[in-house]
Amino acid sequence: MLTRRRFLVLAAMGFAAGTGGLAVGCTYQFEVNRQRRVLPGLDRPLRVVQLSDLHYGPWVHAASIRAWVRAANAEKPDLTVITGDLIESGLRLVWLKELYHAATPDLEPLLQALGALRAPLGVYAIWGNHDNGLPAVKRYLGQRLPKYGIEVLANQGLFVRDDLYLSGVDDYWAEEADPKVSLTGYRKGRASLALAHNPDFWDYYHGLPVNLVLSGHTHGGQVYLPGIGAPWTPSRYKQRYLGGWYWAGRGPAKAPITGFVSRGLGTTVLPLRISAPAELVVFDFVPEG
Repeated sequence: MLTRRRFLVLAAMGFAAGTGGLAVGCTYQFEVNRQRRVLPGLDRPLRVVQLSDLHYGPWVHAASIRAWVRAANAEKPDLTVITGDLIESGLRLVWLKELYHAATPDLEPLLQALGALRAPLGVYAIWGNHDNGLPAVKRYLGQRLPKYGIEVLANQGLFVRDDLYLSGVDDYWAEEADPKVSLTGYRKGRASLALAHNPDFWDYYHGLPVNLVLSGHTHGGQVYLPGIGAPWTPSRYKQRYLGGWYWAGRGPAKAPITGFVSRGLGTTVLPLRISAPAELVVFDFVPEG
């Protein structure tokens, strides 16, 4: 059976052999992807920066996080969001042991780097499957992130501006995600932006008062081969949600709700991306009309 781990190992060996080992260097390159869209319910323009799938750990260190944070702040966003997988749990090395005394020291550089994020409407994060894969690390981050100015939305929502309701759910695979609870405080007629790490979870937003869901998780496949596509993705829909915009509607090419999937910034299992570049996404949302 070709698991994600086995595929990436084989791909890394082949790609590194053919390029003289350049694959590792590609991990730390990223694009700034700028998008402009109407967001119904807004009274005035809004700039949102999305970071996703940081995977801080064996391959992604604080220097990379700091570079992404600098790029995010340079865009002067009104609001900054992190759509899950702050840490890497695919390789259970010593620093990832589920003990506070093992996890705590190594997480401080991550917290300090993320603590430099600046946005007048706030910085908000949600959990991903890798965060939930290390419960002790997740608990520690959950306690410390607010002290660094980052609020975690776990089945919660709030008005960050009088015309914008922001909500977020826990990860789909944790079986604790509840979009209805996260929308409890929503008022009709206002813009509603939701954060959900895994786009497979969009099915559960159908019929709910949400204009747009931002997700990550699939990494654009992380490895995308010409003529083949992504040989493996962590989605029951295979290659459907690799990245970009998806529009609500019926039919195989439509999604249950309008959403955007970021290819993310880090990597999982191995420091390898092929034709699936890392990205920081900048949204300029404007009112209707």
